Parts: sequence; structure tokens; C-alpha cells
Amino acid sequence: MPPADAPTPRPRAPRVRVRRLLLYLLYVLLIGAAAAALWGAPGLEAASREGTRSPALLLAATLLTAFVIAFAVYRFAMVRAGRYHAGKAFVQVGFGVLVLLLVLPGSLERLRGPGSVPPVDLTRQLVSADAEARAMAAELTRHRKPVDAQRYVPRLVELLEDPSTEVRRQARASLVALAGQDAGGSGADAPERWRAFWLGRGVPSSR
Repeated sequence: MPPADAPTPRPRAPRVRVRRLLLYLLYVLLIGAAAAALWGAPGLEAASREGTRSPALLLAATLLTAFVIAFAVYRFAMVRAGRYHAGKAFVQVGFGVLVLLLVLPGSLERLRGPGSVPPVDLTRQLVSADAEARAMAAELTRHRKPVDAQRYVPRLVELLEDPSTEVRRQARASLVALAGQDAGGSGADAPERWRAFWLGRGVPSSR
């Protein structure tokens, strides 16, 4: 039996549990931001070329911002509890904010990409008298966003009968890429099969 004057154990203060939860949250946010950045990096070039945003890198920027905020809350909670030096906390939080200010604007600029600038119209190149220009334009269409590339479908179908072998090859490759399948195949009837396919998808394939 403990002596009568023995101190009674005090229950763990709620603030200690809150600080511990904040610490766990910091680890999750930091690891999540790094994972999202690594996951989204390979698709950054394609997203910029298509004028779209990268969801993974947008998530990474959001998690990094949340990390800096949570870190500031955690550090100042430790200062208020008398368990951390105020000067060190101020320096660390200031450094985190500085890194965020240096990194985030560049990240957002890359995420924004060229979406505000309309893509170059390929119509003139697709009807150019130069076979090389027609072939290059036909190739470029399959690297556009589907909603933009589909407006070139009528001309691509016409190019299946182009005198240039390379133009026909690039036109067919783009039609296959946009459709996700070789719906027209080859042969003299290929243009008609492609027209029927795109008409079934609600995309007019004749002018």
C-alpha cells in the first residue's frame, strides 16, 4: 500500500496528446508531399504541352503548404508549453515559410502551363501544298487534347487518300491514337469506315 502522502499520478494532459497528433500529421504531410511530387513529375512535361494542370503536383503544393502551417502550429504549441526555445521556433518556421515562398510560385507557374495561350491552329498546315508540312501537322494532332484534336478529324480522314505515303501514314496513326483503335483499317474503303466510326461517336468526319 502506497504511503498516504505519495503524489497521485496525474493523467496525461490533453495538450500532450494534441501535440503528438500534430507530430504524426507533420510526418504524413511531408511524406505525402514528397510522394505526390515524385508521382507527378513524369507527367509534368505532357501536362504543360497540352495546357493542362498536373493534379499530382497541385496536390504536392497543397500538402507542402499544409505542412508549413501545421509545423508552425506544432512549434508554437511546444513554445507555449515551455518545451522549446522561442527563438529556434521562430527561425525554423521562418525558414519553412521562406522555402514555401521560393518553391510554390515556380510550382504554380509550371502547374498553370500554357493553358491561357490557345494552341496553334493546324488547319493551314493540314492543307498545305508541302507534303512535309501536311505530314508534320497530321502527326501533331495526336499530341493535342482530344477535345481540340477532334476538330481535325475530317481533314485527317481526307489525308488518308493523300498522294504522299508519309502523310497517309501520319494521318492514319493520328486517327488510331484519337480513336483508341484502328477502326478504319487499310484499303480503299478505309476513309469511309473512318467516317462511319466518327459519325457513330458524334464527331462529323466530312466537311
